[in-house]
Parts: sequence; structure tokens; C-alpha cells
Amino acid sequence: MSNQQGTNHAQGVPVVELTGWREVNDALRRKDVRQALYDEGAVVMGDCLLTLHGDPHRDRRRLENRLFRREVFDVWENQLLARTLDDTLTPFVRAGRADLIVIGYRLAMSLTAHVAGIDHDSADPDATERLYAVVKKFSEGATLVHSTRDKDEVRAEVLSVMDDFDRDLLQPAIARRRALIDDLAAGRCSEADLPHDVLTTLLRNQDRLDLPADVVRREIAFYLQAGAHSTANALTHTLDKVWAWGADHPDDLERARNDKGFVQRCMHESLRLDPASPVAWREALTDMEVAGREVRAGTRLVLDLKAANRDVSVWGPTGNDFDPNRTIPDGASPWGLSFGAGAHACIGQELDGGLVDGEMSGGTTQQLYGTVAVMAHAVLRAGGRPDPAAPPVLDPASVRKHFSSYPIVLGA
Repeated sequence: MSNQQGTNHAQGVPVVELTGWREVNDALRRKDVRQALYDEGAVVMGDCLLTLHGDPHRDRRRLENRLFRREVFDVWENQLLARTLDDTLTPFVRAGRADLIVIGYRLAMSLTAHVAGIDHDSADPDATERLYAVVKKFSEGATLVHSTRDKDEVRAEVLSVMDDFDRDLLQPAIARRRALIDDLAAGRCSEADLPHDVLTTLLRNQDRLDLPADVVRREIAFYLQAGAHSTANALTHTLDKVWAWGADHPDDLERARNDKGFVQRCMHESLRLDPASPVAWREALTDMEVAGREVRAGTRLVLDLKAANRDVSVWGPTGNDFDPNRTIPDGASPWGLSFGAGAHACIGQELDGGLVDGEMSGGTTQQLYGTVAVMAHAVLRAGGRPDPAAPPVLDPASVRKHFSSYPIVLGA
């Protein structure tokens, strides 16, 4: 474990880098630091839940937390996702091949559209393709800090797509929900008739939270891209590791095809090794002590989640290795710090990661394995495996480890 301190000479910002598990975990939980990684991507992320700080963040988080309950996750995972899996996978299974990236985005964005509040029919291939393009562009804008392209060019593209999205998808969704909210107020319908999604929640509290229309628009764009982008990439990394592990452990590969709980363990281990964001940035708002040193206000804390998740002092000498059978250290989550910690821990943590070790509570009727594990298991059950004639390709437009293409074959 090492902690490094230096200065970002390009911007004149003092930087402290933390790589150890305990130091990163502590920094994530500090209340006197603010989220700083997505400042560059404000075209999508400005004033959204992830980038808010202090009271505004607390108020919006409390509001949206009402939606992210286990009984709602139960419906999303065991009913909605099941239908989406069938709609999405069936044509690819018939064709006998697919690109895992496309499968991942289509599965994830259909579920995420439902969560965000964008009306979408996953059985409509044309609508799915249009939404897919929108979500990919939002993801590019949100992760602009990692882009290797001209950033102003990317921003212009994102704004153009955002305008189209607002006109064609968001405004019709808002009109439908406002009509339902009016019907509820007039006694023409009940609470059960309202959609359980972020957009409905925001519209019902827009005046109280003083949410301008552009903030609502970015919040919905944030949910669309964050859910689709991270989930699709987690699916790809999970299956990539399952197939590599299965080459040396064929019994475990067969187990993964038949045991959703084991796939969940594989997914957790994959998330630990390859977080959706390998680093987190925080800005110190006051002078403070971090990892035994004095840090001045305005310093950027670069928290290396990938390194912390592999810290051998916590995860043992095999901390760098994928091992779905490993014993999880006391006090740690099986996915490490990949969902964050503290006030800014991922609001959809249990939706993506599921419940751990068979835990069931909060009104759930079935075990929740997490959407990534359910998707990965479905691909494996459909005979999914890497295409021997077409190896996967890493995305050259990002410094993150993302695949731009991952051809697979399906069937017996």
C-alpha cells in the first residue's frame, strides 16, 4: 500500500492520491469533501444526485431513497427484468451470435429506462436502437474526464442528443405523468396507478425541492446513463472473467450455468477487481488531516478504488486474482469499495449487486441476486461463450478498461 502526494501542474491543483483500503474507505465517508470526478462531465452530471453536496444532496437522496426499496427491487428484478431478458436475448439466440456489449446495453437500458421514468417497449427493436444511441452518448458526456477525444466536440454532440431526447422521449413521459398526478389529486386514480420511477418522484416534489426543468432533464439523463453504462460494463467484465476462470475450472463454469448464486459471487469478485470507475475524486472543503498528513482546502483527493480493492493487507496475497470462492474479509463487502461508501454510496447498489448470502428482508418475496448476475446467468444459460474467430476489443476512446466489442456465440 502506498499513498502519494503531488501537484497537478496542468491545472495547478494540489493532489493527494490514496491507494490503501483503510485510507480510501475513510476518505469516502468524510462529510467535508465533495464529489469532483464529474465536473468535466457537467453537460450530463451537473446538479444531479451524484454531484450534489451537503443539504441539497441529503434532501434529494432522502426523496429518491423512497423509490429504491427492496420490495421495488423485487419487482424490477424478478418481473420486469425477466420480460426484458426474453425480449432482448431471443433474436440473438436465434441468430446464434451477438456482441456482448450490445446485449449488455440493451438489457441494462431497458431496465434503467423503467427506473428513470422513460416509457420504453423493450420488444420494439427500432425504439431500442434509438434509446441505445442516446444512452451511449450520455455515457460519453458523463465520463468526459476519461475521454481521449476533443472535449468541446463531445459536449456539442451531447447537447444535440440531449435536445432530441428532451423533445422525443422526456416531454411525452412528463406529460403522461403530470396527467396521472392530476388524476390522483382529483381522486380519479390511486397511488398504485402512478409509475414507480425517478421522474414521477421528482415531478411530485419539483416545487418543494426547487428543481428547474434543466436539472430534472439531467437527473433523468444521469440515471439512464449511469445505470446502463455501469451495468453493461459490469456484465461484460463478469462474463469475461467467468469464461477465463472456467477455462481452468470447468466444473465452476458448469456451476455458473446452473447456479445463479454462484454467478452472483463471480459478479461481486469482478466488480471488486474492475470497478465501474477505477478512481474517485473528492475535493477537500476544509483544511483536514488525511492518512496522517495535513491537507489544505481545495486539494483534490484521488482515491484509487481499484488499488484499494486489491490491497493485500485486507484481501490477502491473492488480492489481485479473480477467485469467486474466496472468503470475504471481515468488515468488507464482497465487491470491495466499487459502489462507494458513505453518503455518496451508489443508490442502486442492491439493484445491481443484489443481497448478500441469501439475505431477504424489506418485503422481498424471492432472493435478489442483482441485475448483473441475472443477466450474466441468462447469457450463460443460452450457451453464451466467446467467439473463437473474433476476439474482444478494448475501447480506444477511453483510458478506462472498457470493451468496445465482445463477440460471442450462443446456443449448443
